[in-house]
Amino acid sequence: MLDRLREATKAQHEALEGENLANKIMDHTITEAEYQLLLLQNFAAYAATEEAIAPHLSSYSSTKTEAIKLDLESLGVATAATSLEFECSNEAEAIGAAYVVEGSVMGGLMIGKELKNCPHLAHLPEQNFFSGKRDQVKSWNEFLKFLRKRDFSEDEKSMAAKKAQQTFDLFEEAFKIELIKL
Repeated sequence: MLDRLREATKAQHEALEGENLANKIMDHTITEAEYQLLLLQNFAAYAATEEAIAPHLSSYSSTKTEAIKLDLESLGVATAATSLEFECSNEAEAIGAAYVVEGSVMGGLMIGKELKNCPHLAHLPEQNFFSGKRDQVKSWNEFLKFLRKRDFSEDEKSMAAKKAQQTFDLFEEAFKIELIKL
């Protein structure tokens, strides 16, 4: 299953890495307003996906949406209702979506380590979502164990791969969200 998911999403993963504000954290040029937007974009994507995954995976306990909410609150930004729609119809689809959501922790770990080196963000309190702490990898490791313990049919692998691709599409859509200036 893991190989199938990696193969099905490789191109989308590479493309998405280059298309969002997180790159500005990596090169230390992000402003606080851009960081707030990045958090809001991530909030939209994770809120939609986590809500869709949870009913289908009893062991699923991701808390990314809550971590982002805490970070936004520390910046004085209220989270808004999001218009992104996403759904999982069964366990296989939830596995595909969870692969993207849980796998994102690896990039988030690297981003979190660079956050402290961004001059416009140095004053921020310790962040929860982009914390740079290794304990965030626990849920990814648990997810990998779950995948390795199970045998999946070809249909399940196909459904999971398709939903993983749709999850990347959702993240791409979220990264296009702009702040509306009043």
